[in-house]
Amino acid sequence: MKIGILTYHRSINNGALIQCYSLAKRVQADFPNDSVEVIDYEMPKVAKKLYPDTLKLYYADATLRMFLGKTKKLLLNPLLLRRNREKSKSFKAALSELPLSSRKITSDDTKELFQYINETYDVVIAGSDAIWNYIVRGFPNPYFLDTSIEIPKFSYAASCYGMEYEKLPVTQKTEVSKILNSYVFVGTRDSESENFIKEIGSVATPTHTCDPTILLRMNELPVNKKELEEKLKSRGFTFDRETIGIMGNESMCSMVRKIYGDKYRIVALYNYCKGADVQLYDINPYEWAYVFRYFKITFTTYFHGTLLSLKNNTPVICIALTNEYNRYHVSKAQDFLKRVGMENCYFETDYEGVNFDKIKEKADELIGNKDKTYISQAIEQEAMTYGSFYSALKDVLDGSKK
Repeated sequence: MKIGILTYHRSINNGALIQCYSLAKRVQADFPNDSVEVIDYEMPKVAKKLYPDTLKLYYADATLRMFLGKTKKLLLNPLLLRRNREKSKSFKAALSELPLSSRKITSDDTKELFQYINETYDVVIAGSDAIWNYIVRGFPNPYFLDTSIEIPKFSYAASCYGMEYEKLPVTQKTEVSKILNSYVFVGTRDSESENFIKEIGSVATPTHTCDPTILLRMNELPVNKKELEEKLKSRGFTFDRETIGIMGNESMCSMVRKIYGDKYRIVALYNYCKGADVQLYDINPYEWAYVFRYFKITFTTYFHGTLLSLKNNTPVICIALTNEYNRYHVSKAQDFLKRVGMENCYFETDYEGVNFDKIKEKADELIGNKDKTYISQAIEQEAMTYGSFYSALKDVLDGSKK
């Protein structure tokens, strides 16, 4: 049997690639006699908006107001495009570790994609990550496997995070409801996605399934430990000084510096932060997933940064993002931390003083606690939610082979 996985693995986003890698690896390990592929699909209209690394892409489709804003940003950060190029190069090289389909489909239309899925696979899995948020991708959204697909359809840890689903047109709600009703299994990542299914009136029963990064076997990542540690040393990282990792912006870096001064070395992951001691914005996604183990604690606003810090047995302080969506919806990081009993690691702050004392108190507690069993127990608890998906997929594959 041939299993296809459809997700946005080509978005220049470390978390998106790692969740794809992890799901493909786990499904292949669980069904070794079947073939598992990541469907190599990309939407051009989305690709050109993510981490533009040329002036042409940077200013593409910009209105006059946007042009002026982008120009100001570039003047303040003249190395932005170069850093984007470095990150893009590192990311694209990492794609070679994915079991990509032999054919790549590049199209904003769904017709070619769905025809290929019907002709090539016996089962298709959509997931995971925020594939159901189609604000940027538009509707119809290819990551909703519509009723023209005739093979068994699954979603795994799918999310609509970031989309104000209650404001969607009734026609779209009706169409998506019809699509999800045709799935064999609807696995969702967070409570907002469960609410989305209720909002659109679908009769599908959402089942919570963990983000695939929870399933990673960390020591089997395609990382050469010796080469990585040499790379870290070349960036100024030494292993004789305690370190804090940050995944956020300059304000987060400044906050951590105000709290701890020079007590800890500060390492910036994913984003360049001029106030950090070490810059690791351009390491490849597998190295990024691995490097959290060298920190005493991680400060992050990112969902996958939260998960991967914990996967490396490193405690985490998660800072809430301040945006319109999170004013009325539960954030994905808060949803996860609540599920595993670690919601007290989630804070709101203005980076200027709000909750500084509480953040430092919690961070000090986590750093000082040598017993990390609570972390492994939380991860193991969340990983168990994969079981319902595994059982449903096994039933379909076993039934097709009779």
